[in-house]
Amino acid sequence: MEKKGIALQQLIDSAKLYQKGRYCSALTLAGAAEEILGKIAKKRTGKNQLEDEIEYLKSIYRYFNKPSPSNKELIKRINKTKNEMKHNDKGEDLWVESDFENECVLLFVKAVKNYFDAYNEMPKNKTVMNLFEHLTL
Repeated sequence: MEKKGIALQQLIDSAKLYQKGRYCSALTLAGAAEEILGKIAKKRTGKNQLEDEIEYLKSIYRYFNKPSPSNKELIKRINKTKNEMKHNDKGEDLWVESDFENECVLLFVKAVKNYFDAYNEMPKNKTVMNLFEHLTL
């Protein structure tokens, strides 16, 4: 199956789960789609939404004349909840504290934007586009 189709199915399922208030599962699927589409966008255009977010955060630090964390540290902070949802490497972290709905929204929107960056078109799926428009308008 083409990665574009895989990511689109993940976005569709994420949107449906989000609408049911199942934010943890929706977040995991949106995060998987965001990652797939981000790598495709990076390969095709030289950038992706994660890099745009890093640049935005660095501009905030510059504005306030504060030292900026490294790109690696910013990525770690941006992806903290997504990674906590997918991994428990040490088997010690039994709780995850986060605003799961907000994290889902951020990943879902980034995934759809990565889709556009990768394919120069918006996803042709009503469920995905209805949620994207609801979240961004």
